[in-house]
This record gives sequence, structure tokens and C-alpha cells, in this order.
Amino acid sequence: MNKPIIILGDLNCNTLKECPENKALTDISIELNLTQIITTPTRIIDRSQSLIDVILISNPDLVCDSGVIDTAISDHLPVFATLKLRLPKPPSRFITVRSFKNYDPSLFSAALASNSSNLLSIFTKPDVDSKLATFNSVLLSTLEAHAPVKRIKIRSRPCPYVTTEIKDLMNTRDRILRRFKTTRDDNDWHIYKEARQTVKTTLRNAERNYIRNEVQTHKDKPGCLWKIINKVIPSKERPTLTYGKDHKSVADDFNQFFSSVGRKTAEEATRLALENNINISTTSRPSTPPGNSPDDLFYFRPVTCTEVQNIILSMPSNKSPGLDKINMRVIKDSLPVILGPLTDIINCSLNTSTYPKAWKKAEVIPLLKDGDHEQASNNRPLSLLPVASKVCEKIVLSQFNTYLTRNNRLSSHQSGNKKHFSTETLSIFVNDTILKAMDNKKLTALVLLDLSKAFDSVNHNILLQKLERIGASKPSLRWFGSYLNGRSQVVRIGSTSSSPLNLTHGVPQGAILSPLLFCIYMNDLPLSPRSSSLESYVDDSKVFLSFPIKDTTSTKANLEEDLCLVAKWCSTNHLLINPEKTKFLLIGTPQLLKELPSSMTLSFLGKDIIPVFSAKDLGVTLDSHLSYNEHKNLVSSCTAKLCQINRVKDSFDKETLKLIISSLVISKLFYCSSTWSNTSSTNISKLQAVQNLACRIITNTRKFDHITPALRQISWLPVKEQLILRDSIMTYKCMNSLVPQYLSEKFSKRSSIHSRLTRNQDTLQIPFNRTATGQRSFHYRAVNLWNGLDENIKEARSLRHFKKLMKNNLLDHYFNN
Repeated sequence: MNKPIIILGDLNCNTLKECPENKALTDISIELNLTQIITTPTRIIDRSQSLIDVILISNPDLVCDSGVIDTAISDHLPVFATLKLRLPKPPSRFITVRSFKNYDPSLFSAALASNSSNLLSIFTKPDVDSKLATFNSVLLSTLEAHAPVKRIKIRSRPCPYVTTEIKDLMNTRDRILRRFKTTRDDNDWHIYKEARQTVKTTLRNAERNYIRNEVQTHKDKPGCLWKIINKVIPSKERPTLTYGKDHKSVADDFNQFFSSVGRKTAEEATRLALENNINISTTSRPSTPPGNSPDDLFYFRPVTCTEVQNIILSMPSNKSPGLDKINMRVIKDSLPVILGPLTDIINCSLNTSTYPKAWKKAEVIPLLKDGDHEQASNNRPLSLLPVASKVCEKIVLSQFNTYLTRNNRLSSHQSGNKKHFSTETLSIFVNDTILKAMDNKKLTALVLLDLSKAFDSVNHNILLQKLERIGASKPSLRWFGSYLNGRSQVVRIGSTSSSPLNLTHGVPQGAILSPLLFCIYMNDLPLSPRSSSLESYVDDSKVFLSFPIKDTTSTKANLEEDLCLVAKWCSTNHLLINPEKTKFLLIGTPQLLKELPSSMTLSFLGKDIIPVFSAKDLGVTLDSHLSYNEHKNLVSSCTAKLCQINRVKDSFDKETLKLIISSLVISKLFYCSSTWSNTSSTNISKLQAVQNLACRIITNTRKFDHITPALRQISWLPVKEQLILRDSIMTYKCMNSLVPQYLSEKFSKRSSIHSRLTRNQDTLQIPFNRTATGQRSFHYRAVNLWNGLDENIKEARSLRHFKKLMKNNLLDHYFNN
């Protein structure tokens, strides 16, 4: 054999002692031409020493050095061997970053103030681009002197909580161990064990304190919490991504793919429409009636320095900068000096309806989703825009959102990116609508549409038409046109950037205004169907139609017609529906579903869509009976996460562990709970098992110990009571106009229905339901829950106060009874 044979490990055979096992190992080694290269003891305790960790090698000439390492990791000392092998050395990785090693905020701000004459010249510049060019030039030249851009080699970071004091304790421990090996004194051995335990305890406490501080800092960011946990959980290091071509070629290929995906998706939408004989309109249907008077139009108003300052201070400092390499930390540090010039730039942009060109250039970082990293389609583009541009966008968003809300310009059928609207409110509304139909002995056909690359394929001209129809004035339209058009991006791989390419479609990725602009683009989609209802949450849309079983044939025809109208709207607006991923459910009672004459399939965009039993919508798994039995699959997901956390729970104190589990697991367990809290007791028991496991991990309770004392210890309500709490919170929101009107308008007091005074005039009117199915609706459950509450709870002065009163009431009722 050309390759060397190496066998190593704990063979539990003491080669220092004459015994049959040692003789057998020696005989096998001679027979296989293996040499044992470890010659000193590998396990040392107070009364004995042995050599049981060995390295056997077929070619001892390859060995440069070998031996045993003195360390206190465990009672087995690690063995090592250095071999003469020619291994390929991985290339060093370098990145270009701004070095803040010697950065002093006060010195930087003072240096910027000494250059105030150049900053003041911004006020006299004729246009916004020259103003911004001067602003960036002054800021960057000053910043370069205090925090220069450097190309640095990526090295592994030192452990953040191992201080100099801890290193001194480690050195002391190792020194005592070396002394014991020389003296073999029992007293030295006891001193060593005490030193070893001191290091272990100090390290664990330092790690816990570090993690506690990190968790408290990022407690509202689940992504950051998982990063903290993953640092503690042992895992394989992710390999460095290498490419078959040079980075410039890869970056250019990626940029070509990312910048053209919107255009290609829009072209595919047109092709699909022509293939299915869908007549594409040249103009989109207005989302609001035309003919807005000048007084009803939206105009930008000038902003003050105070407004700009408040927005900047509310923004996080750790976001990555754009191509200009100016981050928010620098903006905040220099705020007293740059506030006036920056406010002038923003006002100039709004007054002249011109968005600065420098703010329209994006830097894209590809993030691998799955599969081959060299395939651009397997990567998600992360777009980085200048942070100063986001200050301007937040101002526009605030002003435009105020206008849209005050004038009720956005469709109530779009629940995305609007105050008081959420996935839960929309899910409750659709769920109750379907349950009401089931109560009236009707079936519901529900079609979950899938839009491909919707944000990327938005047509700018159509969006501007919709902005005009929704009330944007001519000056604001010109600003939005300048904001959308003329954008470009580069893709960065490592330290290498691609050539810039223009973006012709889509709302800017990573921009503050993009979600609102997309919702405006989708605003008139609910007007498309004639017989069906359509509800949307951003780009997730659903079409549904309830019908008696005798009308199955006509309902099928009506639904197909409405889907064709939706497809026509999407084609007209350059959006692509993917029929392969579109899901179709027939929902009703088991008795009604059995009476269907045949399997009801829908013809849609040349495909036959067959009903499925279950499908996920807005994170909740629906099924044909609205039993939510399939939604219980989240149990296994939550259990897996708890097992991950359980492996490293010793690294956290109890409060930190409770915060982590509450943020990452319990929040997922009760996601949209008011939609499915009517599920069966069997499903609730399965959820209770997950909560019990989480509680045992936090409190270190044994498997067969009763769970109630542990729940009381951390003030957790059991699942059933937790669902009541969450339903009551949603009801309080409905009673105090903290939810969309489509939920709050369902609740009415008896006093508003009966003219004469009654004893129960302030209680809610109980909705009429024919069957127990109708009583599963949130509306019915919420009314009965609210009517049963004490007056002092219902009259809570705020939502926070209500939560506190309601939780304390449930805790007292459960644990004291």
C-alpha cells in the first residue's frame, strides 16, 4: 500500500504493564508492521499512571515529532504526532473594512467641525447631487484620517469572555500539575484539583455573564439569539466558499442574474398569459376613483432638524453601510455637526423632486440558501444601500403613510405593512368566514396563490400610475419616479466587486419604502374577482368562495372565471403566478365533503389543480375540516429546537434560559394562536408536552416530577390558560380599535341593539350559530370570554395593563385551585 496506516485512540490496554492484552497488541502490531510511537503515560491519577492512548503507524519515518501534551482538559492527556505530509495550504482570506481600532468619536466630531466651511457650502450648492457629493466628500475625507479603510486578514476571534485574569488562573493550574508530576505528592494533587475546579467555575461564570449580556442586548431579535446559541453548541465549521472562476467573473455572472430576474419574470408572465389566451389590458384598473381635488392630494412638507435627529437616533448603529462606506455609527457620532447639512439635502430632494444618484447605487452580497454555491439561483441577494438614504426614506414613509391612513386610501383587503393589521388578524377573519359558512351548511373553496419574484418584477410606470390614482401630487410623483428609476447595483464576492448593472424592474431591495410601494401596487387586486373574495398579506393572496353543495357546478365555473380575472390582473401588472405551487382546498364538515358528487378540480393557467387536504397559509397549516390537526407538526420543530438548547443549557443562568426559550420556541408554539385555539384537546395536550419540556429545561426539573410547581416557579400558564390569555388580549384589541375594522365591527354591545335598559346592557351580543362548528369561531369564543370577565379587567386603561391583570387573574385561578 502506498498510503500510510494510522491507528489511534484509547485502546484500554496499558502498554507499560506486562499482561496478555499488551502481548496481543504487540503481536498484532508486528504482524501488520505497525509501530507504537507514544512512550510516556497518558493517564495520570494520584496513585497510578498508565499508557492506554496510542498512535500506531505503518511508516514511522514520516513522524517528525510525537508525544503527550500536559493539560488539564481531562484525566486523559492528549497525544499528538507531527507527520511529514504535503497538504495543500488553504488560501488566506482578506476583507476590506473600515478600522475603528484607534477611532475616537469626540476627536472625529471635532475634526469635522473644524471643516465646517466646506459643510456650510452645501447650503449654497445648486442641486441635490452636488450637495450630497460635498457631504460625502467632507465626511469620508475626515473619516479616513480617524478610521481608515484597511485590507485585513481574517483570523479566528479570541474567546470574548476569557480575560487576562482567567488566563493567569489557567497558567497557575498548569504549573501546579507539572509540579505534581515531579513530586507525586498527594498534597500537590489536591491543590491541583482545587485550581482546576476554580478555573472551571470561573470560566462558566464568565461565559454565563457574557451570554446574559448578549441575550439582553438582542432579546427582541430571534436571529441574533440563534447566533448566540450556535456559538455555544458544538458544530462543524462552515467551509470557506471557493469558486472555479476568478471572483470578478463570478461577481459579474451573479450580478447579471440578480439584475435581470425581474425583467425575465415579467416576460414570463406575459408569455404565460398569451399561452392561455388571456387578454392583457394596457392600463391597470384604478385602485381609487379618479378625480382627486388638489386639496386631497399628497404633497411633501419640509422637514425640521428635530425630525431628522429623532429618526437617526431611532435607527440601529450596527447595520452594514452601502457603497459609500459611511455607517450609522459615524452619522450618530457627527450628528451635531452634520444635522443641518443633511436636513438641507433631504429638503432639497423633496422640493426639487429629485432623488440623489449616489443613494440609488446598491451593493449586493450573495447569501447561500442551499445547494451549489456557484449557482446564482441558489443564493439570496442581500442589498446594502447608503444609510443616509434610509433617513430620507423614513421621512417620506412617515409623511405618505399619514396621508394614506387619514384619507383611507389603502384597501382593507390588504393586511400587510399597516398599523394594527397582522397575519393573525387576517387569519382570524378568513377562519371565521369559513366557519360561518360551515355553520350554514356550506363548503368553501380556498385557493392559495403563489407569486414568483413579485417584488423584483414590479413595473415602474404602472406603479407611478397607481401612485397618481391613490392621491400622489405631480411633484411627489416626480420624486417617486426619480426614486425608482436610474438605479444600479454591483455584486461583491469577498473583496471583489462586479461591474455595475442597471435595474429596470422591481422595488428596491432592502429599501424602507419598498414594502409600502408594493402594497400600493397590489392595492386594486382585490377588485378583480366578481363572485369570490380575495384577501392579501403583502404578496400572499388567497381567493375563496363559499357555496351550498347543490351549487358545486356553478361555483366551479365562477371560481375558474375569478381565477382567470386574477391571472389577467397579474399579467397586466407584470406579475407571475406559479400554478405549480398554487394550492386548492375544499373546506367543510366531514359530512358535507362526503356528499360532493366527484373530485372538484380547477382549471387554471393550463393546469388542473387538484384539492389537497392541507396547506400552509401565513405560517398556519389549514386542513379540509379546519381542525388544525396538521398544524401540530410545529410540535416536532419546537421539540428539536428545545433539544438543541438543552445541550448547552449549563451555559445559561435560569433567567437567560427562560428568555431564550420564550423568544425562540414558545413564541413559535403560540404563533397566530387565536386562529387555532379552538383545536381539539388532543392537540392541546401535544402542545402542553412541548411546554412541559421547555419548563423542565429551564427549572432543571426531572422527567417524572410533577410539572405544576415548575410552571409556578417561572410564572408560566399551562397551554389551555395561555390560549385563553391570548384570546382575551385579541378581544381587548377588538374592543378598543386596535385591530382592523373587519374584526372590530363584529363586536356590538347589547345596549346598541336594545333601546330599553337591561341588566346586561354592557355585555356583548352573542352571535347566533346553528351548530357547534359555528361556535368554534373566534368571534363566538371572544364574546363569551369577554362577557365572563370582571369589570375591572375589561376597563383596563391600556393593553399592557390589561395583559398584566388578565395574566395575574389566570395565574391565581389556576395555581390556587
